[in-house]
Amino acid sequence: MQPKELEYLKSQGWIVDRSGQKFIRYAGLLWLAHQKGLFSLTSEPVFEDPENGGYCFRAVAKGFRFFNDQVIEVTFEDQGDAFPYNTGKMIKPHIRRMASTRAKARVLRDFCGVGISSLEEII
Repeated sequence: MQPKELEYLKSQGWIVDRSGQKFIRYAGLLWLAHQKGLFSLTSEPVFEDPENGGYCFRAVAKGFRFFNDQVIEVTFEDQGDAFPYNTGKMIKPHIRRMASTRAKARVLRDFCGVGISSLEEII
């Protein structure tokens, strides 16, 4: 991440401190991914257990990168899950969407080369 990008993320409140640890918000990851050539972001369920409230989603991010004076297409994939035991009580009514958001946040971190976790991964 470039220093100007980091400063902008901080100025927008997209880098947050929680108990002395830094996290990036999903909105900041999405902004940064667009700066880095993102053109497609999708998610789909790979596991759903509505009776027990557990979900897992797979996300795919695609974009363009410059490499050796050429433009190449890159693809990243990752998964995110949400279960009653790893989400807060305010999230429980939205647990399926949280699994999708976590998957997208994880794949965007890889796409952007961001080494800090997203806030959405821990709430």
